Amino acid sequence: MKSASSPWNGMFQEVYETLWPQVYQYAYYRLQNKEEAEELTQDVFQKVFQQVKKGNVEEEKMRAYIFTAARNTIYDTWRQRGRSPKVVELNQVSEKNLAVSETHMIEENLVLREALQKLPELYRKILIWRIVEGRPLKEVADELSKPVGTVKSLQFRGVQKLKEILEEGGYFSG
Repeated sequence: MKSASSPWNGMFQEVYETLWPQVYQYAYYRLQNKEEAEELTQDVFQKVFQQVKKGNVEEEKMRAYIFTAARNTIYDTWRQRGRSPKVVELNQVSEKNLAVSETHMIEENLVLREALQKLPELYRKILIWRIVEGRPLKEVADELSKPVGTVKSLQFRGVQKLKEILEEGGYFSG
């Protein structure tokens, strides 16, 4: 990923090394497939690097640009396959094929996804952007056109509501 024509090579390499794990985690959360998530993450950084070389990405908006590219690439992947997000049913998980810890991780992931879907959309967006994607508070506030303090409050309320949903389902106790 080096090009003499771009003054951002060193900066982009640093961004790549810093954000690659977060973008991969986001892609894996959405796709539930390690190979697809790795491939998609690499594709996202290649696309973004091409835009950086053309001068189409502002340095201070790089992180938001990368996560937007990741989200759009995931949506494109779903559209190409004619499917919505993959959800694994627990009865399809074979104990012989997965370690017990992986089975528990999948179960917890499914419970969390189900609980997140029960949240109001704004809470869900904020929790995914802040916790899953690791976006800075200011970036989320800018994206939603809301003050930082409001986003903090909404995040707190979202976590409280998520906790209530998990408690009602018997998955979390006080």
